[in-house]
Amino acid sequence: MTVKIRTIQATDAAAWSALRIEFLPEIKDISQAEVNAFFLGSYPNVQEVLVTLDDNQHMIGFIELNLRDNVPGSSQQTTPYIEAWFVSPDCQGQGIGKALIEAAEQWAKQQGFQELGSDAPISNKKSVNLHKQLGFNEIERVVCLLKPLT
Repeated sequence: MTVKIRTIQATDAAAWSALRIEFLPEIKDISQAEVNAFFLGSYPNVQEVLVTLDDNQHMIGFIELNLRDNVPGSSQQTTPYIEAWFVSPDCQGQGIGKALIEAAEQWAKQQGFQELGSDAPISNKKSVNLHKQLGFNEIERVVCLLKPLT
């Protein structure tokens, strides 16, 4: 399979939403609204989306990028940040995820940045290890807690 990566287009909205739900099933009730907001320019959590298509032009992966302030460990005030990174399970292990990271790096460099941030749940050892294999350095581990006040 040849890997083709490009910037997302409005015609990709349904496929992107479906892949986002495959990645995080708990967002199924809000994914399409977030996708619609992105294309309207009113979704603050994502500035750019790069997608990868298979030989039949079906979307098989994506990477959502944003700019964040005060990223732990970054020497930059504002840092390009991977908000989501996903390749369909049946397409994993073929270098597609790596190609998406490389495309994200190019996106960041084109804007004058020298670093790219990301995160992964502590429990997701596969993602943590893959990030490290692709040159990311672990900066910190955090367990966030919240207590509802009555």
